[in-house]
Amino acid sequence: MDPEIYEWLLLIGRWVHITVGVTWIGTSIFFMWMDRTFKPNPESTRPGHVGELWMVHGGGFYHVEKLLLGPTKVPKELHWFKWESYWTWMSGMFLMVMYFYFNDGGYLIDSNVADLTYAQAIMISLFSIFGSWFFYDGVWELNLTKHKPLIGHILTLSWFALMSFALCKLLNGRAAYIHIGAMLGTWMTANVFMRIIPRQLKMVEASSRGEPVNQDWGKNAKNRSTHNTYFTLPVIFIMLSNHFPQTYDHAYNWLLVLGISLAGAAVREYFVARLHKPRWALGCAGFGVSMLILISWLTRY
Repeated sequence: MDPEIYEWLLLIGRWVHITVGVTWIGTSIFFMWMDRTFKPNPESTRPGHVGELWMVHGGGFYHVEKLLLGPTKVPKELHWFKWESYWTWMSGMFLMVMYFYFNDGGYLIDSNVADLTYAQAIMISLFSIFGSWFFYDGVWELNLTKHKPLIGHILTLSWFALMSFALCKLLNGRAAYIHIGAMLGTWMTANVFMRIIPRQLKMVEASSRGEPVNQDWGKNAKNRSTHNTYFTLPVIFIMLSNHFPQTYDHAYNWLLVLGISLAGAAVREYFVARLHKPRWALGCAGFGVSMLILISWLTRY
């Protein structure tokens, strides 16, 4: 491929990826904020009323009310938030293929890390992205984890740690970090495409037919959305780390990415819990900031 065309494709791909990624992350954070801000209105007589809130923006008031599917009649016009997620993943995969799969995997393989062939590196790459989804999804579809989510969290974090270690010991450090981000990004988008949207669609269809709505579908969709919000800050860090070799080139790069991901999740927990559990939220924020300071100090050695 002509080098100039190749560079332009990378530039446009990054532009699209950042644009749609900001849109997706923004709507995700906004909806999580709304869900924990709604307050029930005792005077409301609308079926399925959960809560409401008032906001001010652009010279006017916005009145938002949350209604449960089932008791509420399905509106004629209904907006689905999904394409932001799909385009983020598609543009990210485009960039990964263009950058790491072209040029015989020159940016994917590092002989100083592991002696791999191009085909072996591609197989590891594909497994980390797609194989990991089947493990993660399988864990959270078990009845055991639905009733005991702590087990699901332990298994998910253990898999994340294992894959981070393996990728950093097999691939080029920069490629390893991007693949860890691609793994999390795939979980997030597949949550939307495979679990959240299909289950909400079933609820809407049942409601439109006047049939009872299985609220467990909604709980499951909400659970996957909650997972996505905690993946957000680690994924953003990994995107930025591409420009900071003191992270991905460090001797303990796998440990750094785990620590920073944990710090990002803790900071995200602060924003999620700060209204209802202020002391817990402050503790999480303090832990996250302390972790980042410690990691930045450790990268000096």
